[in-house]
Amino acid sequence: MNDDAVLARPSLQLRHRVSAIAALVVLPAALVCLAIGIVRGMPYMLVPIVFAVPTVWLAWRALTRRGVRRRVYAGAAVLCLLTVLGGVAWGGTQLPVLAVSAGLLALGAALTSWALSWVRQPAGHLVGRARHPVLIVNPHSGDGSAERHGLIDEAKKRGIRVVELGPDDDLAHLARHAARRGADCIGMAGGDGSLAIVAEVAIHHRIPFVCVPAGTRNHFALDLGLDRSDPVAALDAFGEAVQRHIDIASVNDRMFLNNVSIGAYGEVVASEEYRDNKVGVTLKRIPDLIGPDAERLDLRFTDNDGVAHRSAVVVHVSNNRYELRVMGLGSRPSLDDGELGIAVVAHADGEASPLRVLQWQSPRFHVGSGATIATGVDGEAVDMEPPIDFVIHPLALRVRTPRGVAGVSPAAKRPPLTLRTLRRLVDVASGVSPRSEIAQH
Repeated sequence: MNDDAVLARPSLQLRHRVSAIAALVVLPAALVCLAIGIVRGMPYMLVPIVFAVPTVWLAWRALTRRGVRRRVYAGAAVLCLLTVLGGVAWGGTQLPVLAVSAGLLALGAALTSWALSWVRQPAGHLVGRARHPVLIVNPHSGDGSAERHGLIDEAKKRGIRVVELGPDDDLAHLARHAARRGADCIGMAGGDGSLAIVAEVAIHHRIPFVCVPAGTRNHFALDLGLDRSDPVAALDAFGEAVQRHIDIASVNDRMFLNNVSIGAYGEVVASEEYRDNKVGVTLKRIPDLIGPDAERLDLRFTDNDGVAHRSAVVVHVSNNRYELRVMGLGSRPSLDDGELGIAVVAHADGEASPLRVLQWQSPRFHVGSGATIATGVDGEAVDMEPPIDFVIHPLALRVRTPRGVAGVSPAAKRPPLTLRTLRRLVDVASGVSPRSEIAQH
């Protein structure tokens, strides 16, 4: 095999058109079934509809209060939730119709994925085996993930030189030393913060980077399409592999691969007890940060419409846009869009107004303040002096992944059911690539 042989992005095929057509039939059918179930279930179905909003509101009040008030609001939220479930049960005659609707929605989502996920599969190049590969391993990351999987022994069997990170070692120094000694490919087995440090060295020395997921969460590996439960499989990237260029971002000249959070989340991460008790510390700190008596954070920024803001509850900036999910951040459809993903939770108009979420994309973003800002950089607590400047560096990092990995993130595999997605389905059903994707790629 020749190095740098082009690996083309898959093209539109008949099965994609069939899936798109089927999705365009199934999804409206699901909505029709849902409407029929709700209408026939009246007046019982009014109960969950009416009590859904109070349930969410009471849960929010419980989170932002403490002591007796927290317990009272939490108890009321539970009662409202039980009422919602009871309303669904009382309209039990329509449960089969609602179940059919849920099944059709699930099938429609699967068909949408089959129809569209190929579009975001990144193009790359086939490259040969690394001649002088180096892997730096943090043996303590992920509660000893490297040791549990026998990662060091497996790497040595493949002819990869292994450097173990000791408790007193400087990771950046180890990576630079390996590069100066002639490494033509460098990898890191550890958490996302460690990965970013080694990736920055790889950029500086113009050598490709390999991600080996051996940390706690490994969000970067998830968006590369790697199997986070099998770090040994990631070692295949040192052999014949797929190489592609992806974006990397920086905050005040510090590189990051995933995201940076400031505001309430940054303050929580900065707590010394956070590592050992994430949920407990978060619940304890939330009232102090976003409760009714909380002091507004001095975080000044200008949104995408040119409106200046003096405060924010949370500012989240990511290396490419995340698909925000109900239960968390989810993942990124792409790592090469060339823009930061910016999400801000702030008061709409003044401190007494309701909170709202602002989202946009931009190659740069600036946050000012009159005090040191607690930040979470790829999950690591860092205090930064203002102003804070975020910049995207398009296609700055060469990354290698195993040949058998498609490189598609969960967000790309499961497109959200939005009007934009429906327009893409219509394009694919008509036999053409989605217009927005053609423009981007």
